[in-house]
Amino acid sequence: MKQSLKSLGRQPGFVMSVNVMLMMVIYMIMRWVFYYMNIQYFHDVTFSDMMLMSWGGLRFDFSALCYLNALCVVMQFVPLKCRDTIRYQRVVKIIFLVVNILGIIVNAADIVYYEFGGRRTTWSIFSEFGGESNLLQIFFNSITGYWQVWLVGIALIAAVIFLYYSPIKQNRAKDSYPRAKVYYSVHTALFLLAVVLTIGGLRGGLSRKMHPLRQDSADIYCKRSIDAAIVLNTPFSMITTIEKKDYKDPKFFSQEELEGIFSPVKKNTAHQGEMRKLNVVVFLLESFSMEYTGFFNKDKDGGRYQGYTPFLDSLLTQSYSFEYSFANGARSVDCMPATFAGIPRYINPYCYYLYSNNTLQALPQMLRDEGYKTVFFHGAPNTTLGFKAFANTVGFEKYYGMDEYPDKGDFDGTWAIYDEPYLKYFAKHSKEIASEGEPFMLTVFTASSHEPFSIPDKYKDTFTRGDIPMHRTISYADNAIRQYFEEVKNEPWFKNTIFVFTADHCGTAHRDDYNTDMGRFLIPIFFYTPGGQLPVKCDSTRLMQQTDITPTLLGILNYSKPYFSFGKDALDESPSYVNYVFNDRNGTSMYYLDDLMIEYRNNTLIGIYEFRKDFSLKNNLIAKKDQFKQLPYMQRQMEAILQQYITRMKSNKLTAH
Repeated sequence: MKQSLKSLGRQPGFVMSVNVMLMMVIYMIMRWVFYYMNIQYFHDVTFSDMMLMSWGGLRFDFSALCYLNALCVVMQFVPLKCRDTIRYQRVVKIIFLVVNILGIIVNAADIVYYEFGGRRTTWSIFSEFGGESNLLQIFFNSITGYWQVWLVGIALIAAVIFLYYSPIKQNRAKDSYPRAKVYYSVHTALFLLAVVLTIGGLRGGLSRKMHPLRQDSADIYCKRSIDAAIVLNTPFSMITTIEKKDYKDPKFFSQEELEGIFSPVKKNTAHQGEMRKLNVVVFLLESFSMEYTGFFNKDKDGGRYQGYTPFLDSLLTQSYSFEYSFANGARSVDCMPATFAGIPRYINPYCYYLYSNNTLQALPQMLRDEGYKTVFFHGAPNTTLGFKAFANTVGFEKYYGMDEYPDKGDFDGTWAIYDEPYLKYFAKHSKEIASEGEPFMLTVFTASSHEPFSIPDKYKDTFTRGDIPMHRTISYADNAIRQYFEEVKNEPWFKNTIFVFTADHCGTAHRDDYNTDMGRFLIPIFFYTPGGQLPVKCDSTRLMQQTDITPTLLGILNYSKPYFSFGKDALDESPSYVNYVFNDRNGTSMYYLDDLMIEYRNNTLIGIYEFRKDFSLKNNLIAKKDQFKQLPYMQRQMEAILQQYITRMKSNKLTAH
C-alpha cells in the first residue's frame, strides 16, 4: 500500500493535479481579499451571497488555470518516459511558477485598480493605458498606497514557490517501467482524459448545450451585475478578451458640447404625482420580422398579402403600434440589453463584449424598487446564450427556464420547449404570480420560430402554408400566443396590464423589399392595453425602436425618477422630442430622423435615403446631400450617440447616477 502511494506520488499527472488544487485555494483566498478590500462597493453582499459567489467562482478559477497551465498539462500528461527525470520536471516547475505568479500579480493589481474601473480588468487595459509614459510610477504608487494587498500577494507567491509539489528526487530507473504496450496504452488514455477535462475547464463544463463561459456568465451567481467582479478573477477576464478589439475613442465634441447635443440620461420632468402601478407583461418573440405580419403589409402583392400571424394581427387592431419599428441588433443576445437597459448593439453584442459587466440601470430593477415582482421565462436550457445571467443583471427576481419546466417530453429535441406547452406553463404562472398581489412585471421569450423550424407532429398538417420553413413555425408560435390569451383574458388583473410585444431580431427575409439595411431591422413593436390605457392607433409618423420600450413604458407608468437609456419615450409630447432611431449592422451605423436615414461607416457619411418613399433603399442620395437641411443636425446627433456610447461604455457610466 505504501509503495503504491509512493508510486502515485511520483506520477507527473498527479503532481499537476495537486499543484492546480494549490492554485485553486490561492485564487479563492484572493477572491475574499478582493471582497474585503473593496467592501464599500459590495455593501449589500451577505455571507450566504459570498458563499454562492465563491462556489460559482470555482468554475472561473478552474477555467483561468486551464488557460494558464495548458502547456504544463500537456507536458505532464504526454506519454513520454522523459517526464520522470529531474531536468524535465525542473523545466515544468519553472513554467508553472512563471505563469501562475503572473496570475497572482494581475489578481492583486485588480484588487487595487477595481475602485477606478468598477469591474474586473480586461485585455483592453493595454489600449487604455498604451499612451501612458508613467506606468512604473503608477505601479509603485499603488504598492505604497495599498501595501496590505501587495503583502498578501507576496505571501501567496511565496506559498506557491515553497508548496509546489515535485517529489521526483532522482531519475526513474529504466527497468522500473511496465511493458511498453501497457505503459503507452495507459498513459495515452490518461493524456486524452486530461485533454477532455481541460477543454471542459476552459468552457466551464462539458455539456453540449452549455454556452462557453464568458464574463457575463458570472451574473448567474449574483444579485447585482456589480457583484460579478467577486465571482470572476482577473486572469480569466483578460485571457477571454484578448481577441476582442476595443472601441476607438471618437472625439467629435468636447464633453460640454456632447451633453448639450445628446444625453442618455433621461429626466421625466413632465411626470408629476403618483406612479401608475399597472402590471407589465413583455413578449420577446423569436425572429418575428415585420415581414411575416399581415397587419403591416396590407399593401403588398396588390393587397393580397395575408402574412402568418392572424392572432397578432387581431391584437394589432386593438393596440398602439408603429408603422416603422426597429430592432437595435441582429441577434437574440442584442434584444434584452436594448429592451430593458436602453443599450443598442454597436458593432459587437453588449453581452459578449469587453464591458459586459458594466453596471446597468434597467427596467426590471427600477420596477422592482417600486414594489413590482419581476420574473423572466424562457423555455431553453438555463445556460442558453447567457439569458439567465443577464436576467439577474437587470433585476429579474426569478428565472424560469427549461431546468424548472416539469415535462421534458415537450422539448423540441434541439432548442427549447415547444411554444404551445411553454406558453400554457407561462399562463399558469402568470395567474399564480398575480394571486400573490400586484403589481408585477413578467417577460417571456418564445423559442419555436428558430432553426431547425420544428413544430409538434400533431400540427404538421395544420400549419403548412408558407414559402420557407420559418413561415409555418411563425404560424405555430402565433397560435401558441393566442392560447395564452385565451387562458388569461378573464383574469381580474388582465385589464390592469400593459402587454408589450417585440421581436428579438428579424428572421430569414423572403421578400426582396425586406432584404435591405432597413428591412433587416423592421420588427413589430406594439402596446396592447385591454383596459384602454392607450388609444388604438397605428402611428405612421413616430419611429419606434427596442431601446424606446423602457422609456415609453416608464412614461405610461408616470415614473418620475432619472434613468439611463439611448432610447426615447415614443409617446412624449414635449417640444424637445426628437423622432429618431439608431441601429448598427457590423459597423455600419444608421440614424433615422422623421423621413430621412443616413448611414455612417468609419465615422464617414456613406448614405442618405428617403426611406418612406424608398422602402427598398435603392436610391442613395449622398450626391445631393446639400439639399437636405436637416443633414448637419442628423450628423451631429449620430456622432454624439457614438461618442456617448463609447466613452460611457469604457468609463462604466451606464446609469443616471
